[in-house]
Amino acid sequence: MEKWFWLPDWASDLSLWEDDLISANPEAEHVFVSYGDMVSCLDGMYGLKGLSEATTVVAWGLGALALLKDAKNKPCGQKWILLSPYADFCDEESNWTDQTLTFMARQVRNAAEPTLNAFMEFLENEFGEWQDEWFSAALKMDKNALGDGLNYLVRNKIDSKIEDNGETKVLFGRMNQAVLPSLTLGLKEFLPNAEFKERPKAGHWPPMLML
Repeated sequence: MEKWFWLPDWASDLSLWEDDLISANPEAEHVFVSYGDMVSCLDGMYGLKGLSEATTVVAWGLGALALLKDAKNKPCGQKWILLSPYADFCDEESNWTDQTLTFMARQVRNAAEPTLNAFMEFLENEFGEWQDEWFSAALKMDKNALGDGLNYLVRNKIDSKIEDNGETKVLFGRMNQAVLPSLTLGLKEFLPNAEFKERPKAGHWPPMLML
């Protein structure tokens, strides 16, 4: 049986869309990694229990960046599906700067709501009615884990070609305001063998990207 692992974006819970997402392969076993568990392995994603045995890894945003940073440990033949990935979240074309995220990483440890609201502004015009569910789930997450995720985005960038020993597909939404399409397309020079596919009516939400 195929085994799919799902890695979330910052402050996100992919199990919110479990019923929709498993339809990508109903016959497979699906493991939705919690945000907290993922953050504990950001500096070595393949240290996450079971990830090396997965036949397919679907990684979204922050999860995709952490997976790419540990590409040297990708098992031969493992398939990656990257949702709204990027080489540098704080690229000059981004809505975010290193300084802003560093400040927010400090702020979120004491008061999560203002930081989450800042991100939600870029999700308000998305197709799909998931903003409130995302926000409610994020508010329940460990504040230190939220801060650690933001600090990771500041410190880590893709700046060299990634040797890929398995199929990689990159999906991104034309309507995405949280991660602009230009940021995802900036990965092409580092993932020359990957298939990039734009979803014209999708934004940042995984169900719109996957289905």
